[in-house]
Amino acid sequence: MNKKISSLLLLLVLSVTDAYLLAHPNLIGRLGVLLYKHSYIKNFPRALLTVLLFVSISLIICELTFRYFKRRKISVFYLVLTLISVAWLGYVFITFSSFSYRITGKAFIYGAHLLPIIMIGLFGRYFVKAQFGLNNREEPHSDAKIA
Repeated sequence: MNKKISSLLLLLVLSVTDAYLLAHPNLIGRLGVLLYKHSYIKNFPRALLTVLLFVSISLIICELTFRYFKRRKISVFYLVLTLISVAWLGYVFITFSSFSYRITGKAFIYGAHLLPIIMIGLFGRYFVKAQFGLNNREEPHSDAKIA
């Protein structure tokens, strides 16, 4: 199977899993979703649309920058996006460790943690890809001089 197809399939499975987890909080979590008007995760189709839009826009940005920019610039760009995703995961961890979110149900909490983890994996993969020179936009450096 092609690596690109298997990667896209993995992203799709993780996105559907994340949407399912976000759309199924316990009773207290459902009250919180209604009270704070989180309409984008009210039910499974909305949560799926939200997660798929977020992941697909991130994937499109990664692909376009990978194709049209030089390796050094995109390495820094992907590193910054990866660090932002790690900070986001830290924020989600701290937020969902508080009492009010801890009682929303394990599935909802795992779903909240899964989206930043997906982003860390996506941006980290492109960072490694750019770092190891899998981008053909820049010529390889050679120590041998042509006479």
